[in-house]
Amino acid sequence: MLQAMVVVFGFMALGFFAQRREEQNRSLAKLCLYYLIPILIFQSFVHTGVSVHSLAMIVLHFFVTTLLVYILLMLVVGRLFGWKQETLKWNALAATLANVGYFGLAVIRYAVGEHAVPYAVAVSLAFNLYMALFGFSQVGGEREWKGKIRRVFQNPYLYAVMAGLLWRGFDLTMPESLDAFLNLAASATLPLTLLLTGAEMRKNRYRQDGLWDAAKVSLLKLVLPVLVAWPLALWMTDDRVEQSVMILMFGMPTSLNLLLLAKDQERDTTSLAMIILLTTVMSPFTLMFVMNHLP
Repeated sequence: MLQAMVVVFGFMALGFFAQRREEQNRSLAKLCLYYLIPILIFQSFVHTGVSVHSLAMIVLHFFVTTLLVYILLMLVVGRLFGWKQETLKWNALAATLANVGYFGLAVIRYAVGEHAVPYAVAVSLAFNLYMALFGFSQVGGEREWKGKIRRVFQNPYLYAVMAGLLWRGFDLTMPESLDAFLNLAASATLPLTLLLTGAEMRKNRYRQDGLWDAAKVSLLKLVLPVLVAWPLALWMTDDRVEQSVMILMFGMPTSLNLLLLAKDQERDTTSLAMIILLTTVMSPFTLMFVMNHLP
């Protein structure tokens, strides 16, 4: 976990000090969102070693938990905090979507063991499937269902998921040269998204009330999803490894993907950048508590 923290904050610091132009940030966001992350999704499907049954269970758990948390935030918690319209939507997403990729894998290796990593990869696949079907439609400004559905079919995540499923379904063999290129492209995703996060923090100015709002969302992100995921995981499977992965992955900090989506929508990223920073700093403490109480 310490190594993951050093990598995360190291690249964020580089992005913070190297930030110069807004146009560069937007171009970097589009590169990650429309090219590198879809490649990463495809490669994850191609190389996953989880059984179909376990994958289906993990995907179902992820969708049920995520949707329940999102509904609670939109209908109950958001009203209690007085969030309205766009603020409600983006805060709910920030408190729902977790960094289940690099950070999540590092935590699972530390807390459960190397044998649990394939299950963590399965959670990452579930996250990408969720983003493909719901994530892109939620962040858009469309109000009618037709517009939301159209936006779903315009996002690259969906086609990366479909390509990965087809590749695995037909049990195709990846040429070594192509696999090497795709692996290299996928490995660039994390550094570039972290650089962008640091750059977005450099250009923003934070007010005291904005910091307090970000702190509330950050605390919600690290607590509420775990509380929902825990009983569902115990009910859905008896496998201790699967249970641990299902629970821990919902305690991860806010996903970097959300910052990319906000940047693509040309939205102010001040609050999201701060939430990502705060949840990353706070998550080791909350995760250690969860680890000590796992079944």
